[in-house]
Amino acid sequence: MGVVYLVRHGQAHAQAYGSLAEAQSEAGGLTAVGVEQARRAGVALGARVDRLDHAVSGSLARQQQTLRHILDGVAEHPDPDVDAGWDEYDLGAITAGGVDGTGVDGTGVGGTGVDGTGAQGARFQARLDDDLRGWVAGSSAGTESYREYRARADRSLKQLTAHAGPGRTVIAVSSAGTISAVLATLWGLDDERWLTVARTMVNTSITKMIVGRSGVSVMCVNDHAHLDLAADRDVMTFR
Repeated sequence: MGVVYLVRHGQAHAQAYGSLAEAQSEAGGLTAVGVEQARRAGVALGARVDRLDHAVSGSLARQQQTLRHILDGVAEHPDPDVDAGWDEYDLGAITAGGVDGTGVDGTGVGGTGVDGTGAQGARFQARLDDDLRGWVAGSSAGTESYREYRARADRSLKQLTAHAGPGRTVIAVSSAGTISAVLATLWGLDDERWLTVARTMVNTSITKMIVGRSGVSVMCVNDHAHLDLAADRDVMTFR
């Protein structure tokens, strides 16, 4: 039996939600809160496992940076790989009018940004949901179709689980939409439920799967106990 951990990236700067080029640049990397979230995720994983046999992230800066900080918390680990199949959908291309910073400011809990806690954040989320539904329905928005996106996420999971042989533990750092797309495939969820699951993903939350003779089994989803602390719950964010 092998173990797979899927971890969502930490909180990122506003540029991370713009164009693909911006998301892949250092400017699209983690905020200070995102770095702390990733550090805590690494400590949490390091308390569960003393070795990772394979580690991969998408090509986006926020994903690669999160993985590096996580690996610092695990005693033994390989050099990280990059697989763009774990990238998020191109939000900047899909969202009508682009992402202009008034809805996505990366301020975290209590701000007006992508965590949806303020009026601007709520308006942005509603607009995003509408645009995503149009993309799912077959609109020409985006650099790839929704079906192509789902197919590449499924391919990346198959490639990852191939590394999760008996007694092996692997990790992939990705994004809310892509982790939820994998879950939707495994659980047979429809597209609207894919959106619902993605909307609940906490930054650096951990999803655990087991790989065995019967295939891939989901053991836990969106585990964020390393952030859900009464003393400083402000470090728990959704965007």
